[in-house]
Amino acid sequence: MAIVQTTNGNVRGAAEGELFSFKGIPYAEPITGRARWLPPQPRRPWPGVLDAQSYGPPCPQFTGTVNRTVLFPKARRQYLSALNGPSTKPESDDSLLLNVWSPTLDRDAKLPVMVFIHGGGFASGAANELYDASPFAKKGVVAVVIQYRLGPQGFLHGQGLFEGDFCGNNRGFLDQICALKWVQENIAQFGGDPSLVTIFGESAGAFSVFPLMASPLAKGLFRRAIPMGGMAQTCAPAENYQAMTKNVLQEMGVAPGDEAALLALDKAQQMKLHTLVSKHVFGKGDPDRYGLLSRTKVGFVGAATGTDFLPVAPLASYSNGTPNDVDLMLGTCADDGQLFSLVLPLPQAWSARLFMNQLRGLIPNNDISAVIKHYRSQMPGRSNGDVMKQINTDAFYRMPTIAAAEAHAAGHPGRTYLYELDYQSAIDGLGAIHGIDVILLFGDSHAKTLLHQDAETEALRDQMRNAWVSFAKTGKPKAEGMPEWKPFDKAERAVMVFDRKTKLMTNRDENLRKYWT
Repeated sequence: MAIVQTTNGNVRGAAEGELFSFKGIPYAEPITGRARWLPPQPRRPWPGVLDAQSYGPPCPQFTGTVNRTVLFPKARRQYLSALNGPSTKPESDDSLLLNVWSPTLDRDAKLPVMVFIHGGGFASGAANELYDASPFAKKGVVAVVIQYRLGPQGFLHGQGLFEGDFCGNNRGFLDQICALKWVQENIAQFGGDPSLVTIFGESAGAFSVFPLMASPLAKGLFRRAIPMGGMAQTCAPAENYQAMTKNVLQEMGVAPGDEAALLALDKAQQMKLHTLVSKHVFGKGDPDRYGLLSRTKVGFVGAATGTDFLPVAPLASYSNGTPNDVDLMLGTCADDGQLFSLVLPLPQAWSARLFMNQLRGLIPNNDISAVIKHYRSQMPGRSNGDVMKQINTDAFYRMPTIAAAEAHAAGHPGRTYLYELDYQSAIDGLGAIHGIDVILLFGDSHAKTLLHQDAETEALRDQMRNAWVSFAKTGKPKAEGMPEWKPFDKAERAVMVFDRKTKLMTNRDENLRKYWT
């Protein structure tokens, strides 16, 4: 056991081999009563020693149970549960927590710090066993995993509908900033260097990294960023969200200014509120009004622009040189779009076809037939399901990620690194699915089911961890057995392709990419 003094009080952690771990450390006040709908407040000091030897409870979750019909074989259900399933602990209002792993508690060690933001579509997820960050700490960094408010508690943007900041905008993102401020104030006590922080996140965590890079409120809180399997184009103007929030609250019997009515909504009613927002945003499916997430029918809404947190959309900010002068490493999984075939309640081939209809407004000239024809010509011999999966992947993940790389490289030459992950899951049919990067990078809670148990897989896991840690330490990703990683630019478009045999490619799938420009 080890005891560390933080600005809030003493915490007792555990020794895990050569590492120290501290789990469930509060960084903000509980989200009870009015606090549920207000910006986070830093945690007040506690007396005595806080036990931090086990994972804390998750924030309230806003997602249904994983489909258990014959359409989802056991292994696929396990995949969905692994990434978005319920925590082993009951949810709690005292859940603005974080976990820390470190190889040393010497405050003079000044190790690089890596702060991870979990995924789950802004509706589910927690800093739990899935995100065991000890593999990073073993490579000489201090690793932190944070929790933040979800669903309507974190992302129902209603600034101006109530007095002051009640039900204000971007509360979930403000939670993340509050956690990053805690890191600045305390991480030296755990052996970390507050001036050398890298933020990284997967899926909704990546959707968070992109606006954090552009937020003046996050200025000086981190130096580097790694969004994994996300898109920067998930944001929308605050006035659009405010109008939507007003409508759905009125459907729930909550009039503008009636704080008591909003406070009276219990968890079941908040879940109904979540569903109403989803129906309103996803039903309209208007990416110009609500961002790209409105086309996915998955999760909740993203950041509100035109706000103190995010004055302008991320891509415009990157091109102009963001308020946060950061190095960027970003990428996608080759089959990110396969996720949608699993979460829609239809057989896989039907789901992909159904989901194609959500592409209207995203593809060139809204001509779905033309894009299918083009992809078939570039993917000879591949099944219709493969073609549609690739279009989904490109529309929602790969092309938006490339656009972010282009924008960042324009404002930060030589400091942008692009990757793609081609490694295929051990579960037949999943491929390089959305989230497989998390399973490769973090601990082993689901590795035996989702990954191949062979030497090449373990070598890839080690290589990727080394690349991530190298980037956090120096701003340049390097790893044994990996080619020299050239920065991304619009001339060569260098991309590191992680697989059993990792390779650097230039202008990959140029004919597919050009179709979207």
